[in-house]
Amino acid sequence: MALTLDIVTPEKRVLSVQVDEVRAPGVQGGFGVRLNHEPFMTALEPGRLTYVEGGREHHYAVGGGFLQVADNRVIVLADTAEAAGEIDVDRARKAFEDAQNRLLQLTEQDESHQAESARVRRAAARLTVAGR
Repeated sequence: MALTLDIVTPEKRVLSVQVDEVRAPGVQGGFGVRLNHEPFMTALEPGRLTYVEGGREHHYAVGGGFLQVADNRVIVLADTAEAAGEIDVDRARKAFEDAQNRLLQLTEQDESHQAESARVRRAAARLTVAGR
């Protein structure tokens, strides 16, 4: 028996696979889920979501969202989700630099500060997952 992992974004179902373990970036810290885990739901930070399938790790950059665990099923409702091998590193680096430069021009009181800060975290997560 294994866990079922579903990753869904507003655009599409990204992944549906049987896994041994899921590790995710929760807003209160990273955590792992294995077979027969207690049910719970949490918000996700932008970061690396890893799943283990047959002893092999697979990595995704998630841009925040929510994760629910129930009945040996993990459902990730992510703002964005991208497999490590699908990340365009040059584009991710440019997005990170652009967002960081925009953020440096703002104060915390600026209306767009929170959105730019989130863009920086998402771009940083993509670079981290891509291994750069």
